[in-house]
Amino acid sequence: MVDGAKNKSGKVVFQKQTEVVDRSSGELTKTIDESIVRFNKEPPYIKMYIEDLCAIANAPNSLKDVLILSLRKLDYDGYINLSTRYRKQMCIELGIKDGTLRNRLSQLVKRGFIESVGGNEYLANPNLFARGEWKDIVEQRIAFEMRIRYMPDGEKILSTAQVEITE
Repeated sequence: MVDGAKNKSGKVVFQKQTEVVDRSSGELTKTIDESIVRFNKEPPYIKMYIEDLCAIANAPNSLKDVLILSLRKLDYDGYINLSTRYRKQMCIELGIKDGTLRNRLSQLVKRGFIESVGGNEYLANPNLFARGEWKDIVEQRIAFEMRIRYMPDGEKILSTAQVEITE
């Protein structure tokens, strides 16, 4: 059976229920539910470079460099795992200390590029960065909330959160 997340992000185009019956006793032994879900096609997009995205978001080069190195570890589920070994490698490559790296990662979280999910693991904002099949990216976007509030003084407040999908 198709789970709730797929029902919310795709259109069920076919459903079938098959009942298996024991011929000798006439008892129903199991029920098989099948569904075919059609996802919308990937929407038109424009390739944007991280450098340009950071310029639009007024992110300094120091954050851009950390973002680029972090996104090298982006997996197909949208997570970035920065192991201790890789963080040390990042610090050497950037010529910074671990505390500075952590501060820059915090700034990326505040700006809504990534979300901290504990330890050295982050969730990339799937509205900005994605890897994998479009149907999986759609599900990641459903589970990731991004809000932008524009204040009268021109300030932009960005907030992100991971949303738990319930049926």
